[in-house]
Amino acid sequence: MSRLLLVLVLVLAFAGCKIREDGLVLLVTAEDEALIRDGVGFIGDPRIKTKIVAAPEKELGRYAPEQAVIALTQSTACSECFRVDGQGTVLHAKGGGVLGKQYALYAALEGLGYRFVHPRYTKNPAVFLSATELGRDFSPDVKKRRGLHLHTLHPIETLYDFWIPSEANLEGGKRAIDFLIKNRGNYLQWCALDDIVKDPSLVPAWQAHTRALNQFAGSHGVDTGIAIQLFGMSNLQNAFDLIDDTTGDPVPEIERRLHLILDDNGFDSIALSFGEFFGADPARFVAEVNTAYAAMQRVQPGVEVTAAIHVGNYDNLRIDFMGERQLYYFLVRYADPAIVPWVHTTMYFNLYEDAGLAYLHEQFDEHRAYLEGRIRAGQRVGYYPESAYWVAFDINIPTFVPLYVRSRHLDLKRIAETGPLDDHVLFSSGWEWGYWLTDAMTVRMSYSLPANWSDSTDELFAAWGANGTNAKEIVRRLAESQHQALIIDRLAAYVASRDQIIDTGDRLGIFSQPDRPEFSEILTMTTVQRDAFKTNVLAKFPAHLSELVATEALAQDLPTDDPVMVELKDGAEITAARVRFIHALYAASVAHAEGASTTELLQRAETELAKAETIVARRRRALWDPDPRSILRDTPNPTFYQYGYLREGDTLCFWKRERAQALNAIQAVGLSVPGCVL
Repeated sequence: MSRLLLVLVLVLAFAGCKIREDGLVLLVTAEDEALIRDGVGFIGDPRIKTKIVAAPEKELGRYAPEQAVIALTQSTACSECFRVDGQGTVLHAKGGGVLGKQYALYAALEGLGYRFVHPRYTKNPAVFLSATELGRDFSPDVKKRRGLHLHTLHPIETLYDFWIPSEANLEGGKRAIDFLIKNRGNYLQWCALDDIVKDPSLVPAWQAHTRALNQFAGSHGVDTGIAIQLFGMSNLQNAFDLIDDTTGDPVPEIERRLHLILDDNGFDSIALSFGEFFGADPARFVAEVNTAYAAMQRVQPGVEVTAAIHVGNYDNLRIDFMGERQLYYFLVRYADPAIVPWVHTTMYFNLYEDAGLAYLHEQFDEHRAYLEGRIRAGQRVGYYPESAYWVAFDINIPTFVPLYVRSRHLDLKRIAETGPLDDHVLFSSGWEWGYWLTDAMTVRMSYSLPANWSDSTDELFAAWGANGTNAKEIVRRLAESQHQALIIDRLAAYVASRDQIIDTGDRLGIFSQPDRPEFSEILTMTTVQRDAFKTNVLAKFPAHLSELVATEALAQDLPTDDPVMVELKDGAEITAARVRFIHALYAASVAHAEGASTTELLQRAETELAKAETIVARRRRALWDPDPRSILRDTPNPTFYQYGYLREGDTLCFWKRERAQALNAIQAVGLSVPGCVL
């Protein structure tokens, strides 16, 4: 064979070979390797190998069809648009900008079986799947802001990550930003606290921590905002505010505080709020909002400013202004038109259905009308709902409430019927007990809204195969049953609880959560009132309890070696125990009032409490937070609350408070009643 022929044979032989390697190969340029380095590292899968190449798309063709490989490239689409092409496990991820490229990569990884469920955990596939949803162009439904408001006025996980400087907390903050990106968000904000005003020695470390977080966010395409309050007199939770002294010219102090929070710290926007249960003179309110806005523009020209339109259907929050009786939070509509209003709702209630008298609202129809009116007028507006309501309502009872996902989908779907929404930012109050699900699913739905709410959770749990089928059904049935029971049948107040402050507020006519009668009140009802209670409340429990039994049964088949499945099992069981427990106590109160035996019902409550203690102890050993003491125990921190947000859930304080109240009413035993507050 001639030398020339030999060379030709060798060239053809090598040309016919395809590369096969163990694991998953990511083909990226040097620039994109820097962009995705941290996000890939947070996945924690050693099978992923990143290779820097000049032309990823060209290199892709060299790999065998059975190889798991993704080429990441730039496209000419919009900056947050993306597309994934390819076949099987050989994929080409194309994004239109910094965010678009990241969305494309993580969508391709999802096609192979990855799921980004929590900042500290990724579901990694045992075997790489063949991607199915290929060849589709994606662009965001909500164009401007899609993301999370981390309510760091509460002692939640992200209080530490975003406000208290340390290397570990900085990593936690970066993980939270990465979690947002992997779920197709583009905006993150958190609350400022006033410790840096009271103690200037904290400022240098706080600034360094904040700048590092914002640099990380900005380099990955994420805008950030800082939430502050305007009036110190309505500041009930150690928030950073601008106006404490109302006796003189507030401008010098406003500007000094704005320089502290803004100078070189990297925030793109300011979220302004006005506190709770406080109504200022309308003209003064508008004037001082404008004064603050002008000062913000002097301190950081061009900074975006949003303002929360809170809830509270109380007489002291209603004012007459410009010929209209209105909630004073709506006064921001008369302030500088550059301020973007964000309409707020609370708990799992939504803009379109019954609000159960949360904050005394039958519905949030006033807020809905304002939001829809601005959309129709082509004026920028945001929606700012919640993903948990910490206090004494859900996450620290504890219960698992996928109803939140259902409600957030309903809002997005109905708002879209009016027109495009500019901003959708979810008020986040903690991630344990499955509440990461609300945040992840809602951010994703604001990017691309599925036809049905459960499509999002179905897609998530598909990565778990047969176990995922069970998980889908548990979440779907729980949410649908909770929708009927908690919103339609108005049982929310019973599945939730009440602390000492709520009881005091009740007597003063101040309500935040939906109200319910105390056990002692059941005993003083007339026959007619008691019959109405049995019809309107107790008779509505059995249908919900039946569904909870079904979800519990499904949960028994979930594996015990997967952290997401274990958390879902614990959530289904604790929620069923909670509803059975509270139903037994109220049924026992009615039985006692009618002269019937309460023995069986009270024993049922004790049984459910014992179950709950076992579940909570199991969950305590499996929390996502690497230092759960900070969220479980009395812990000094810069918030108003010197304990972790799950303290009452971990001790089941609300359950024990209710047991003591019920036994005192029924048996007159004189038990000490825990306050479950402060």
